[in-house]
Amino acid sequence: MATSQPFIDSNLRRCHDLLNMANLFLAQNKLASAGSAIGALRANSALLSSKDATFFRERLIALDQEHMRRGGSPLKNHKIVDLSAYRRERLAQRPMASSAMGLKALYGNNRNGRPATAEDERGNFIYRMPMAVSEVSKSDSLGMESLWQIWQHAQQSRGRPHSLPLLSDVDPKMIADIGMLGFVHIIDVSPENPENFNVQVYGSRVTFYNGQNLSGLKIGTFPIPIYRESVATDYNTVRMTGVPAYHRVIATVDGSRRHYTRLLLPFSTDGNRPDRLLVGVRTDNWLPE
Repeated sequence: MATSQPFIDSNLRRCHDLLNMANLFLAQNKLASAGSAIGALRANSALLSSKDATFFRERLIALDQEHMRRGGSPLKNHKIVDLSAYRRERLAQRPMASSAMGLKALYGNNRNGRPATAEDERGNFIYRMPMAVSEVSKSDSLGMESLWQIWQHAQQSRGRPHSLPLLSDVDPKMIADIGMLGFVHIIDVSPENPENFNVQVYGSRVTFYNGQNLSGLKIGTFPIPIYRESVATDYNTVRMTGVPAYHRVIATVDGSRRHYTRLLLPFSTDGNRPDRLLVGVRTDNWLPE
C-alpha cells in the first residue's frame, strides 16, 4: 500500500476530499452531513474531465445506494460543503532514501520490535517493523502525530480509563484539517474471521492494485496472498487487544517498491468492544529499486 503523489488540479483534489468526507460521514452514520458532501461531490464532479468524472460517477452510485440504505429515503438537493477552511498547504516532497541505506539504518535499533517478513514466488515482498506508538511523534510522516492525538483526545473524553473512543467522536473535518483526508481507511473488524473484515472507507489518495478503490471489499478478497495475510494479522491483533499499533513498512508489490508508516487505531460503535479500525497511511520515503 502506498500513497499517491499530490494532486495538481484543484477541482480533482476537491472531489477526492469530498469523496473521502462523504465516506467518513456515512461510516459514522451522520446522514445529513454525508448528504451534503455527496451533493457537493455531484456538483463538483461535473467540472472534471470525462475520464476523471467517470471514476466519481461510479463512486456516486455507491454513495447514493449506501446513503439510501442507511436513511431509507432518496437524496434531494444538498448544501455545498466548504472545505477551504480545512485545506493545509502542501509540503515539499521529501527526499528519497539513499540507495545504500539498509533496513537497520531505516528503522534504527528498536530492540523491542520484531520485524515480520513475507515473500512469494512472484517477487512480492513485505517487511513490517512494529514500532512503539510513542515513536509517532518522532516520525516524519505528515499528519500521523496529529491523528494519534485525535485518538487520544477522543479516548480521554469518554471519562473512563482505558475505554475505547467511539467512531462518532471523531469529526472528519478534523482529519481534513491535519492533512490526512484521503490517507485514512475505516475497517469494520466486527466479524470473527479476519478475512471477513470489511473496508468501509478506503482513502482515495492511497494507491494500490493499480489505483483500485477497495471500499466495500473484504480483506479475504485482496488478490496478493502475502499482503492480505499480513494485513489481516495486524488488523486482528489490534481488534483482539484494543491497543493501537504503529508500523513502518517496506513493500514491493507488483514491481513497485514503497516505504510507508501505518497507524492502526481501534474504535467502537457501541462503547464496549473494538469493532472499527481507523488506519492512517503515510509515505515516508520513495526508495529506489
